[in-house]
Amino acid sequence: MDKKKTYVDSHAHILSEEFQADLSEVEQRAADAGVEKILLVTTSASEAYRGMEFCGKNPERYALAYGIHPEDADLADEKVWDEFVRIAHDERIAAIGEIGLDFYWRKDNRDKQIDLFIRQIEIAKEVNKPILVHSRDAIQDTYDIMKEHRCRGVMHCYSGSPEMALEFTKLGYLLAFGGALTFKNSKRAKESAAAIKQEYLLTETDCPYMAPVPVRGTRNEPANIPYIEKELAAVRGEDADVLASAIIDNYAYLLTGVRNG
Repeated sequence: MDKKKTYVDSHAHILSEEFQADLSEVEQRAADAGVEKILLVTTSASEAYRGMEFCGKNPERYALAYGIHPEDADLADEKVWDEFVRIAHDERIAAIGEIGLDFYWRKDNRDKQIDLFIRQIEIAKEVNKPILVHSRDAIQDTYDIMKEHRCRGVMHCYSGSPEMALEFTKLGYLLAFGGALTFKNSKRAKESAAAIKQEYLLTETDCPYMAPVPVRGTRNEPANIPYIEKELAAVRGEDADVLASAIIDNYAYLLTGVRNG
């Protein structure tokens, strides 16, 4: 791995219990690999508050996101919602997510998931923060909602078709690719990654999940981003240095809404 390059992990769950025993070592390996920017994604209010303290120690490196995951839609009562709104308004929160739709595990609460997704997008618009969107077995519904309720954001761990990828970018959304891009059976992800313009690309790990080849099967972590970005450059037939620079710019745009230059 080329340590002269700098990298971005736009979606990492390193505050989860899987990293409690060796978080400082995980941080150091990421730094050694050149991963200079990491967006920490939290999935509960308590984790978000811990994230605020954690990110406050190194705000140049870390940004923080919080959202009510679609798998938790049934738990999003009035108390949970009010707490989400309070956290979303906190200046230490850089992004709202991950939010979205997941009909892989649950379809019986479809309407509840859709309602929660839309409500969270509207809060993100109110506080002028980007959304990190989870979509599983729900790509058309996700697209329809994101088209109607426009907000700066990214399709996390994009797994849809290249045709749909282009449609999302027409709305201004970025697409993030992770370890799955390196898998042999990831034909559609590779086609999607190759189809869109460079200005819409991001890299992520979604750690601790989906470690890339050649470390597939292990716990994923931010230090593995260079493997993902190397595959992304190969898939697109682009210079790796140019791509790395573009992704850093895209990450800054995601968080600020301002394009460099």
